[in-house]
This record gives sequence, C-alpha cells and structure tokens, in this order.
Amino acid sequence: MKCIFIILDSGSAIRNMLRTDVFKILKTHSDLKIVIFSPITNDEFKEEFSAENVFIEPTPRRKPNPVINLLRSIKKDLWAYNTNLFTFKQKREKRKGRFIRRSALKALTGKSSNRGLDSYIKFLERLELFFTPSIADDYFKKYKPDLICYTSIYSNYLCIEVQGQKRGIKTICLIQSWDNPTSKGPFPVRPDRVAVWNNILKGEVVNHHNFAEDKVFISGAPQFDIYTDKANFLPKDKFFKKWGLDPDRKLITYTTGTPGTAPFDHEVIELLYEAFQKDSFINPSQLLIRLHPKDKYDYYKKFEDKPYVVIQRPGRPAQTNDSWNPTREDMYGLAELMNYSDVVINVASTITIDAVAFDTPVVNVAFDGYKTKPYKDSCKRYYDYDHYKNIVKTGGVKIAYSIGELIDYTNLYLKNPSIDAEGREAIREEQCWKLDGNSGRRIAEYIVQYLNEGR
Repeated sequence: MKCIFIILDSGSAIRNMLRTDVFKILKTHSDLKIVIFSPITNDEFKEEFSAENVFIEPTPRRKPNPVINLLRSIKKDLWAYNTNLFTFKQKREKRKGRFIRRSALKALTGKSSNRGLDSYIKFLERLELFFTPSIADDYFKKYKPDLICYTSIYSNYLCIEVQGQKRGIKTICLIQSWDNPTSKGPFPVRPDRVAVWNNILKGEVVNHHNFAEDKVFISGAPQFDIYTDKANFLPKDKFFKKWGLDPDRKLITYTTGTPGTAPFDHEVIELLYEAFQKDSFINPSQLLIRLHPKDKYDYYKKFEDKPYVVIQRPGRPAQTNDSWNPTREDMYGLAELMNYSDVVINVASTITIDAVAFDTPVVNVAFDGYKTKPYKDSCKRYYDYDHYKNIVKTGGVKIAYSIGELIDYTNLYLKNPSIDAEGREAIREEQCWKLDGNSGRRIAEYIVQYLNEGR
C-alpha cells in the first residue's frame, strides 16, 4: 500500500484539499494510505475526515532558527533582485534592516549574471536543508510515505517538507492562491511538481521560479468547483430570509480584508452608510458586510442595529495560519452571496474572482478611508501588484479612488449590470481557467498519476 502525506497549515488549504473532490477521490483508492497533517486535530475534525485508510496527525511546528532565517532573508533579496517583480520588491523594501541587506546584496550581485544569481539561490537552498533540524523522523518511520503534497510555499513550519526532500521522497506543491508565485518569494522547499490554477500562474512558476514546463500542471481552482453546482444553492428568497435581507432591495456586498492589508475598511463602510442615509444610490439598496476571518469585529459593532445593514462572519475561528476553518456550508454560503449580490466591493481581493465567476460586477476601493497616505503606504499600490495587474488590464472591474467614485461606479452597475461584462469574461477565462466543476478531480488524478510514476 502506497502512502501520501498531505500537509495543511491553513483553513483555506483545508477547504481546498479536504472539502473538495481532491480528498473525496483520493480516499476512494483503497490501496492508498493518506496521512493528513493538520493544525486542527480535534474529535470533530477526525470524525469528518478519518477513514479506514485515512489518518490524522498534528502538523509539526518548529520555528526556524536564526541561521535559517538569515539564509531565507538573503535568498529572498537575491530572488527579488533577480526577478524584479514589483510586488515582492515593494514588500522587501518595507522590511527593517534595508541598509545591511542592500550592502550584502550589492556584494553578492556585483558582477553576477542571472544564471549566477540562480546558482547562489540554489546554494542557499542546500545550506537551508543542511541547517534544518529533523523533528519529524517518527512520522517517516511510522508511515513510510511515497509522496508528499503541500499547499504553502511560505509557511514558517516546513518540517515534513524539508525531511521529505532530504530523504528523496517525491513532492507536489498545490499552489494555494493566485498571488503566491509573485508575492511570496522563492520556494523555501523546492517541490518536484507544482499544480496551479491557470496559464498565468504556470508562466510565473516557469519564468520566476525556474521550473520546466512539464513539471507544472494546470488544474483550475478546486474551491470554485461548487460554483457550477447552482442546483444545490439556496434559492434567492430563502438566502435573503436566512440573512435577514430585504428581497425588494438591491444587495451591495462589501467584503473586508485583513487589518494588515485594509485597516481602513470600517471607515469606507462608514462613508458608504452615510451615502445610504442620503439616498445616494439610484435603487433602494441594502449593505451586507462580509468580514475577513482575521478582521476585528469590534470595528463593525456600530453597524449591528443599523437598518438595511447585515454583518456576516464566515467560517469558524481556528488555530490556523489564516484563523478560520470553513465548512461546506460556508463554501456554499459564499457562492450564494456572490451569485445574489448586485455589486461586490473590496480592496484588491481574491473575492473579485469569486464575484466575477458569477458575472457579478465588482468595484475595487483604491482610497484609504478618511486618510490620504503616500503611495508606498496606500492601498493604491495594490493595483500595481503583479498578480492584480492582470485583473486591472481586462477592464472587468471599476477602481474607485474616492468615495464619490465608489458611489458613482456602484450606481453605474446597479443601473446596468452588463457594463464591463466582456472584461469579466476575460477574468474568468484567465483566472478560473475552467469553471467546469472538475478542478478537484484533475488534482486528485494528477496526484495519483505522479505517485505511480517513476522518478
């Protein structure tokens, strides 16, 4: 019996892997032993996912030592210099110790070609492997894995992934999100194979991470598979009743970000609510505020008893990297919300793709609430990020640089939701690749195929 390790460190990874056809299909292989390493291992989790051939273990956690942190930091600076990606360079510029890092970078890059820099990066990868202690040996002795699947290219906890590489065990990284190849830096542990959502991500993995094209598999996004399953959505009237919404009013949905990326969301919502009070929208409307799992509810308590305002808190809080553990009901709830919303508002979020999957118009916020910030600190810069520029260039969304523009663009879409439909179609084709409900199946079949291949 062959054995697969599945390494999960976030609620999003649990959703994408375990609550889609990826896991559903893998566990039907009775000749396959599956070991899930998860930050959640309580009885409820085990009851949901354990089976005769499925075992649950806690994700080993050990923060990297100072040597590893130093090697990773140097590697990230070299990679940023080598790739010249705006998103990652901008993030590195904001970190402390820039003078020391710049001096070290200058010494290393003085007369080096791109090929020479790649050699430096690979050398640092080997050093990192050498200095990473073994703390997961017992799991390898107990289960003897043939393949390791993981979803994070930026986790601080890479014990099993590192040990797998040291032992020469085959590895697949299932890229968790569309921004990862350009915003998270080099792979801390380089996998043998990579699965991505679309052609754009494949190009980024090939060009910026130096993978051969035949090592990168395009699968689609498994969490979008249920978007084709409208027969199992709540009907609109029942969805509105469930959330206390008025069926005679248009639904404007604002999805918040994390306190780190969009700390001003509550201010934008205050401005939106003032617009509601002044009847600034062309149709009688209502506002649903969907909070990011990491957002602070205290910011939004003031809206609890406001007329025609509903606050939605998705998922269950959990000790994961992204602080939540979404259920299948949560997944369908998001799909229903995106489907039944008339306009979705957010700050450069993946939610844009979720909404566009249903051809729902999107307005992106590009101002910082009540404040005026310099570009380097403003959310305006997000629309120049490498991954989000692909959205902007389609013309499939409106970008509001003031509350006035936010109101105007929302009204534009309320009046005529077909505006920018061609751009939204381009986003669906480029980002979702195939919205056919089979992405999870493709990933599962690819995993099994690679498991049974020789090196």
